[in-house]
Parts: sequence; C-alpha cells; structure tokens
Amino acid sequence: MPCLKIGFVMDPIEAIRTEVDSTYLIMLESQRRGHEIFYMTVPDLYLHTQTPMATSRAIRVFRGKEYFRLGDETLLCLNDLDVLFMRKDPPFDMDYCIATLILSMVHTKTLVINSPQGLRDCNEKVSVLRFPELIPETIVSRQISVLQKFLQEMNGEMIVKPLDKSYGRKILYVHKNDSNANTLLEMATKEESRFVMAQRYLHEAAQGDKRIILLNGEPIGAVLWLPPQNSFDRPPIRIPWHEAKTELTERECVVCRTIAPFLKKNGLYLAGIDMIGGCLIEINITSPTCLHEINALNQDCLESKVIDFVEEECRK
Repeated sequence: MPCLKIGFVMDPIEAIRTEVDSTYLIMLESQRRGHEIFYMTVPDLYLHTQTPMATSRAIRVFRGKEYFRLGDETLLCLNDLDVLFMRKDPPFDMDYCIATLILSMVHTKTLVINSPQGLRDCNEKVSVLRFPELIPETIVSRQISVLQKFLQEMNGEMIVKPLDKSYGRKILYVHKNDSNANTLLEMATKEESRFVMAQRYLHEAAQGDKRIILLNGEPIGAVLWLPPQNSFDRPPIRIPWHEAKTELTERECVVCRTIAPFLKKNGLYLAGIDMIGGCLIEINITSPTCLHEINALNQDCLESKVIDFVEEECRK
C-alpha cells in the first residue's frame, strides 16, 4: 500500500490518556504501516475562501511515558490528505458544529471519518429515536411539566441526560419519591433553557451496559461494562464500572443489522453503540472509544481493522 497522508482532528495530544484513548491506537497503527500522520485541533481549522486549511504538525507517536513528538507547525490544505479522522470529543457545541462545516468543504477524494454532515445531522442521543422498536420509551424536551408527566408514565423512574455530552457526564437518575426530583429536572434543563433526553430506567443495567464497535456497519468487537457486586439496588450511573468479556446476543446482532444502513448512508464509518437489556441507548459517532478494553479482553487489534478499512477505501 502506498504511503497515505492521514490527518487527525482531536483533543490536545498532551491531555489524552494513552491507556484508554482509541485515537492514539489508530495513530500508532497508521504510523506502524508507514503512513504519514498529522495532528490538529479544532481551533487549528480554518477556511480560505472555499479551501479548508489547518495549522498542523506532523506527529510521531510512541508507547511509553514520552508518547508523542511534534514536527514544525505548518499550513496544511486538508484537500491534500488522503484520510482525515474527526476525533474531537464532545461537547457538541457551536465550535464543534462550525468545525464540521469547515470539514464539509474537504474534497470528496479525501476520506473523512466520520462524515462531517453525518456528525452534524445525527446527534448521538436523538438519533436512536429513528429506531423506536429498538429503544426504551424516550422523550426529548426542556419542559419540566412534560418530564414530570413522563416520569409518572415510567412508573416513577427515569434517566435524564444532556444531548451534547459524552462519557456519562451529567446523567441523572430521577425517582418520583425523591424530594429533590423537581430540582434535578431544573438542573438538567437549566431551568427549561436546555433540551434533555429522558428514558425509562432499565433495571437490566445491573447486568451491564454493552458497548459494540461497528466499522462500516459491521460489529467488530464489544465490551460489557459491569457495576460492582452487591450494588444492584443503586442506579449504576452513580458507581464505578469495570469491563468484562462478552459476546453478541441474537437481539444485539439484529440491532446492528437494523442500524447498519443508517450508518452507511450517513458516512458514519466508525460508531459505538450502547445497549442495556437488549435496548439501544445511544449511537456514539463523534469519537467512539473502548478499543483498548476490547483488545485486552479478546487479544485483538481493532485499530488494525480500522486501518485495513481505510486502506481498502483508498484503493477504490
């Protein structure tokens, strides 16, 4: 395979945790195969008329304490890249949205993972509503009265989450008998100024939350996140979890097959779906992670499969 020029838009490299960061693994594998890799952050992106540009640096990555070395800062035309990974973590704020608009100007000959328009159009939380037969009862609202009514309909238990966060940040468990229930809803919606998603609380969460990684619509690995023992009486979102090896159930395979056309249509080549008790909870597309954990549990190398896909697409 000829040497490819591969760019990575990501969070500041000096702040990542290499033991869990999936982008770092993909960079390592790209470099191992002899490809040139370039590093940039969202503030580095800009448009010059119709030309997408970035203040970028060539980068070398390594295993160990000193895990990266940056080259000199240079102006890079993104159209000159063969592949561009958009791996900036949420929040999905206005800066993130503008970044996707800039990346939408990249020439079609450059493979962008994931599609900027797909990232913009398919909110990680709201997009599950396209598949009502796969998800728990769910609403999106900023009205406390609507959320209170939904809470009663859900037998007094629900999960409330923001639409623009990741890693379980600011997820709340709300129970009708909690004297602070109304306060929690005010906090979640910022006093009815922010939309949130509310879902029926799934007691099956005590048996784990499964992350499944999909590459071009096909599942390539999974990990089961489990709460500690003897904690089933508490909402799992409030306690630490640990990973466990797992296999896909027939129901989970059906879910993967059902959403695959949607992922492919929207250029969402690399995704991570979350499932609890056979229900689809989220479709993570901004910077899906867990490659480290799945590799360790299964003696696998998911980043190799990702770069196999990239190379195959670039041959077309």
